[in-house]
Amino acid sequence: MNADSGKMATAGFHKINMLLLGLTPVAFALSPSPFAMPVDIALGLALPIHAHIGMNYVITDYAPKISKGIVGPCRIAMLGLTAFTVLGLLKLNTTGEGLTETVKKLWRGLPKEEKKK
Repeated sequence: MNADSGKMATAGFHKINMLLLGLTPVAFALSPSPFAMPVDIALGLALPIHAHIGMNYVITDYAPKISKGIVGPCRIAMLGLTAFTVLGLLKLNTTGEGLTETVKKLWRGLPKEEKKK
């Protein structure tokens, strides 16, 4: 649960950051194709893990200012949220259109037949 302690956590955080920097443009270049699915799955794991470690840094810095006893419950809540996010993105990537195609839909307009309604 203590995802922000130790050199290994910090090194992992930075390595995942570099992985995300490389995978994100590759995902957008490959989508929509069958080759995008493994990249989407990798992003669906890397993004929540990166956020989890980063938010644990925030919890370590700011939760004790609220109350000393709130750090543990905050970490448990963050772990639950991370697990829920990983499962949701995994479902999107395996049974839906995938993470990249879903994000691309934000910039595409509605199809013409839906605009008329």
